Amino acid sequence: MTARTSARDATTAPAPAAAHDGVPAESGTRARTRRAILDAAVAVLSTDKSASLGDVAQAAQVGRTTLHRYFPERADLVEAIGSEAVERTRSAITAARLDDGGPASALRRLAFEYFDLGPWYMVLFNELSGGEPEFWAESDAAEEPVRDLLRRGQAEGVFDDQLSVSWLVRTLWWMLFNAWAMHDEGEATRADALRMAVRSIEGVALAREARA
Repeated sequence: MTARTSARDATTAPAPAAAHDGVPAESGTRARTRRAILDAAVAVLSTDKSASLGDVAQAAQVGRTTLHRYFPERADLVEAIGSEAVERTRSAITAARLDDGGPASALRRLAFEYFDLGPWYMVLFNELSGGEPEFWAESDAAEEPVRDLLRRGQAEGVFDDQLSVSWLVRTLWWMLFNAWAMHDEGEATRADALRMAVRSIEGVALAREARA
């Protein structure tokens, strides 16, 4: 997925800046413009799935021609959002320090770190509902440390071993999706939505003996 996006960028964009160690570097201006388009796309599409590329260009404060130079089709833009979401997922997992302390505390930290991924995955849930197995396979691979945490927690009697690891991962995402939706719809503040998500996740994941 990332490789195909890079190939398309190379054919539609200005020449990259000088190489470093043999790898072409993206110019600062180009990188900032691309970032502005991605951020604007996520902000717009996460709240209005019917928004057009013109709406995205307007939010990013660039012309339609500029947007199409970076992302010729809507699918190219969504693919780039997916690649960035996977990278942010990896960064969130690293920031959560899953190997530090007890499994319950690590899972709580992960929920906090994952919360800011909400707009990115709201877009992807809407745009990729018809498939895109390559993206979901890459996203699934990025979450292997999360599954390792859940297995460790089950082995230590902290997480309910009567539930499969896949069920627990899905529960994590279901609860976060509910929290994102409630926050987006104005039904809960960010703090309350996150608090309820964590409480719900722990209510399912924790073994009876581990519940406070």
